[in-house]
Amino acid sequence: MHGVITKGVGGLYTVRNEDGINVSCRIRGGLRHKKLTPFVGDKVEIGDSGDPDVPFVLEKICPRKNNLVRPPLANIDLVLLAFAVSDPEPDLKLLDKMLIVCNVLSIEPVIIFTKADLDPDHAMKLHLIYSSCGYKCFISSHDYRVGDEVTSLIGKDQIAAFAGPSGVGKSTLCNHFLDDDNMEVGSISERLKRGKHTTRHVELFELGEGFITDTPGFTSLDLFELGIDFDRVIGGYPELIEASTYCRFKDCKHLGERDCHVKDLIEKGDPSIDKDRYLRYKEFYENLYQRRNDYSVKRL
Repeated sequence: MHGVITKGVGGLYTVRNEDGINVSCRIRGGLRHKKLTPFVGDKVEIGDSGDPDVPFVLEKICPRKNNLVRPPLANIDLVLLAFAVSDPEPDLKLLDKMLIVCNVLSIEPVIIFTKADLDPDHAMKLHLIYSSCGYKCFISSHDYRVGDEVTSLIGKDQIAAFAGPSGVGKSTLCNHFLDDDNMEVGSISERLKRGKHTTRHVELFELGEGFITDTPGFTSLDLFELGIDFDRVIGGYPELIEASTYCRFKDCKHLGERDCHVKDLIEKGDPSIDKDRYLRYKEFYENLYQRRNDYSVKRL
């Protein structure tokens, strides 16, 4: 029988089988000896265990199309990137890193700017910047929380995951989508001015014909440690890719090369490219390039 892992705690896994029924499973010893760790979102094959307390075992983990290690989540179709407009201040460097990761893992990103009522003008500015790049963007506030327009993007059997810093309202939005109180909701630390971690594990909840989950909040992301090379950075900047078709050299890196169309647009103040976004691209590219070279030298 086939199914998808919707929850895993303490070596016990909940699998939604092909009949839409949730069953309890443990991992078969053979998989454990192969050091295969099941992730929430894994498509699996299960069989009878002969144990009435835990009636099924995981027989096989099907190939993953992608996965995150922290948190352990597999086969993600959409990532709902939630960033507050204020309280805490939006970390756009982190947002851009997450867009790069989404591109590398072939995950569709959807950006939601929360707490828009705290600074409506800034919310509209951020929405304009990222929607102009081609990303699906939404604005959420205390009086209006996005719902159907986002959930309609989740197709049959697809997995959507909320991600972003702590304290931006991910769990609140997820509860709003589910019309329930599945997620524990936290607050902002007054001393550090950042969110408290409230989501402690990953669990899939049925939403329409697909699934949705929250993920623990985080404040940093190291592209190098994730194995992302410098030449993949531009994948998080579709506006630069579009502009690069007019660069003189096909391999233009947009770092000051001659007849670089990206450089020309920035110097002219063209609104199609946000200067701060470009500077973050340049910083990521140069940082990864240097770290990759340093790593190569150490291995010699």
